[in-house]
Amino acid sequence: MFNQLSDKFQEIFKELRGHSKITEENIDSAIREVKRALIDADVSLRAIKTFTNKVREKAIGQEIIKGVSPSEQFIKIISDELTDLLGSSSKDLDFSQNPSLILMLGLQGAGKTTTCAKLAKLLKKKGKNPLLVPLDLKRPAAIEQLKILGEQIGIKVYDVSDDVRASNGLPQQIAKSAIDFAKENNFDVVILDSAGRLQIDTEMMAELLLIDRVLQPVEKLLVIDSMIGQEAANIASAFNTQIGITGIILTKLDGDARGGAALSIVEETQKPIKLIGIGEKLDDLQEFYPDRMASRILGMGDVLTLVEQAQDKIQEEEAKNLEKQLLGDFNFETFLQMQNMMGKLGNFSSIFNMMGMQGMLGQFGVNINKETQEKMLSEGEVKMKKFKVAIQSMTKEERIKPRILTPNRVRRIARGSGQKEKDVDKLVNEFNKMKKLMDNFKPLMGMMKGQEAGSTDLFKNLMPKGAPQAGLRPQSNLLKGFKPKKQK
Repeated sequence: MFNQLSDKFQEIFKELRGHSKITEENIDSAIREVKRALIDADVSLRAIKTFTNKVREKAIGQEIIKGVSPSEQFIKIISDELTDLLGSSSKDLDFSQNPSLILMLGLQGAGKTTTCAKLAKLLKKKGKNPLLVPLDLKRPAAIEQLKILGEQIGIKVYDVSDDVRASNGLPQQIAKSAIDFAKENNFDVVILDSAGRLQIDTEMMAELLLIDRVLQPVEKLLVIDSMIGQEAANIASAFNTQIGITGIILTKLDGDARGGAALSIVEETQKPIKLIGIGEKLDDLQEFYPDRMASRILGMGDVLTLVEQAQDKIQEEEAKNLEKQLLGDFNFETFLQMQNMMGKLGNFSSIFNMMGMQGMLGQFGVNINKETQEKMLSEGEVKMKKFKVAIQSMTKEERIKPRILTPNRVRRIARGSGQKEKDVDKLVNEFNKMKKLMDNFKPLMGMMKGQEAGSTDLFKNLMPKGAPQAGLRPQSNLLKGFKPKKQK
């Protein structure tokens, strides 16, 4: 996400680092480039003006902190203001009602119905007992879609078939019946999937206003497609003016290379982004942290989110077993387990960006353009897949004892994996180099053993000097009151 904007910021920072001191002229030049980058990213003019004015005001006459270069201090100002633009005052979801009503709003195509299911699954993981209620009676198969999604995640979807006839198809009456059902069956959250349209119209808004006034939901969350850029701000403004939204869920952020929606919508509505959709799977809904997103946009990564994903997707026993093997004898079996574990976190490009490697390399004067970087990572991923196939063609003994691989065995493995003998030879040679590297790292790994997984201090030490630390502050818990998941 935000690749285009991230690349532009890296170019601006590279230019700044080339100056021994930052002057008013340097700052104005950098801000002009920032404006161009934000315009290219389809950010609204109002958001651009607010952002650049604040950056210039803070940068001009700023006292230089001892031990921090002027360019690094300017980057820190950019980071802070970007965080503020994304909505640093993000609030928790409100569960003060019993059951708590969450009205989901949005236009067709934004992914509202799927997001309802994603939110229900997220709340269930956090200890809530949600009920899904389909209120979109106009779109063909909308009710059936929610039923199918509910079955996939094991969450009850309210049956509206009888209520549609009894209420003459009035959504607010169906919703009232669903709330009574929720009270009788101990559902503590009711998620209402309201009707959408291809565009905002009077009939849809009148229907939503009736639901709002009759039911008075505690949360009114607007689901917005981030791919539509600054137009998202106009849609959000219209919903907020007429309905009064309490928060925003941005979907399809995994495909948004520009970032216009995320950077425009909070400034336009003064309402927080509470959740973001980062993929098509029903697990791909995350709590939104403005500071972490700002860090990603600036190419400094998002280590905390990467750690949380690891904790969520990698079993504790699996991680301990791999750690034990890494401290012991590094072999093909260990390498295969390590690769499978990394695969759960995403592709090489995703992990590279989440760790902020692009910004880190820039700090050391290593500047690789995005095209070259993606090509290198893609080639590396293809190589790892070939390696995996070759390992799976080995016997158990060969995996554990790489030293027994004779030319005859390599020939057999090549035939079994559908590869050329020279390719398998090359893979084995690269593995041996990797094994030597791992052996050299063992003392360091032993020292780090016992360090709490996901420790802020550990990752602070890994961050480059001058990198924005916004993403490393203690996170707020969006779903307040829930016990955090045991760390894995």
